Amino acid sequence: MTLFGFARYRMALAMIICMGLSNYPAIAKQETQLAEIEFETLFIEISEEDSNFTVVDARMDETATAAVFFGVLGAGLTSAGNAAHDDKKADTLREAAAKIDLSSLLLDAMNQTFASSEDIAMASGQDMASHTLVVEIRNWGLLRKNKESQEMRSFLNLTLKIRDNKNEIIWEKKRENAVGDKSSLFEDYTEEKLTSEMEAVAEKTGRYIAYQFIYR
Repeated sequence: MTLFGFARYRMALAMIICMGLSNYPAIAKQETQLAEIEFETLFIEISEEDSNFTVVDARMDETATAAVFFGVLGAGLTSAGNAAHDDKKADTLREAAAKIDLSSLLLDAMNQTFASSEDIAMASGQDMASHTLVVEIRNWGLLRKNKESQEMRSFLNLTLKIRDNKNEIIWEKKRENAVGDKSSLFEDYTEEKLTSEMEAVAEKTGRYIAYQFIYR
């Protein structure tokens, strides 16, 4: 990449970061540490409003790889050609992906992990909770391991938020990222294999999220 090209990339990335921050005006609230929050009862809410199944293959060869993985898909940092290439691959698995219930997988894993600890009492409804953990599903699907490898692995990108009983966001983790433990060539991903590996990474992520609260 030329110096001019690198400068343009840095400028574009800075603009995206600023745009992201503009959606969260109460910056001071983000400074609240999880350990500082006293949970009496907790309710879990899963949102799939921004859920996006995708395949990150050709885009892995671009400078914006980190941005792609950490939730800034497209955003002017990846070429249209590589994005279209990845979309075509994703299209072959969309029907299978639509059958995967990520919300239930995450919720079950979190509830089971919280149930194994007496640290936080779980509420059966939001109106009965002192705090609500909002888990927003963002980008998920298959990600190439690295530029040198052609193998893919499952990945999941989430945003975590804590709302108090006044419906105010008091804590946020914008990027909770996880990748699967197994990898295979894209051509090997059948419906069963995709489902199995996404289930595994969702369950692992759900447990990890709960442990962050239990051992905060």
